[in-house]
Amino acid sequence: MEEMEPLKVTFTFTSPVVRDSEYPIYLDALLAWCVADEAESLGGDVNAWSVADDLSHLLALAEADGGWVWKASSLQFAPASERFMMNMIRCCDPLLYMDGIDRGRIDVRRERNIINSGSGQERAYQLLVPYQWMRKAEAWCIGDREMLVEALARLPGVGKLTRNGFGAIRTVTVEPDAAAATQWQLRVLPVGMEGVDGCQYVPTLQCLRAPYWKKTNRVLAKEPVLL
Repeated sequence: MEEMEPLKVTFTFTSPVVRDSEYPIYLDALLAWCVADEAESLGGDVNAWSVADDLSHLLALAEADGGWVWKASSLQFAPASERFMMNMIRCCDPLLYMDGIDRGRIDVRRERNIINSGSGQERAYQLLVPYQWMRKAEAWCIGDREMLVEALARLPGVGKLTRNGFGAIRTVTVEPDAAAATQWQLRVLPVGMEGVDGCQYVPTLQCLRAPYWKKTNRVLAKEPVLL
């Protein structure tokens, strides 16, 4: 294993990126997905997401009053276009669904006479999804360059709806960058940890590590104000 060093990770894309909220995308979260994907591909009884809790072979960590974080920043996107909106619609046709059950094309465990179009698998919806062409996305970290390159090679895309081809990655470049010694702090930090000089941080309730969506893991922290 190589020595941990300041690094910049640059993504370029072949398709627009879907970002439907102001929540940042963290480099360590993407790496956790890569680790879990590798563990899952190996099979066995291992819990892939538990394995992804340990990124110590990829990233250094920092600890202070209030908790600890991996030394990896959020992704900073450089837009190449305005933001567009895509209309996504899924219809619910109860008669067609029941006909499929009658013909044996849809397997159900018990007889059903109700189709719920408001929730569940048959839910109908219409929503607007924002997407944007990006020139690149950059993140900074303290990590093992060789291991990062290997891990990120598993990542197919960034953002939501990658299953539909959005956010598809063209290239991933991992290169030494002295600025990463402090730029990795462009992320949510424990309350007792210093941030990047000149960057304002505000108090927040947020997760310090992946999974960032898990609300029960939120603690008092501070988050950078990025314009």
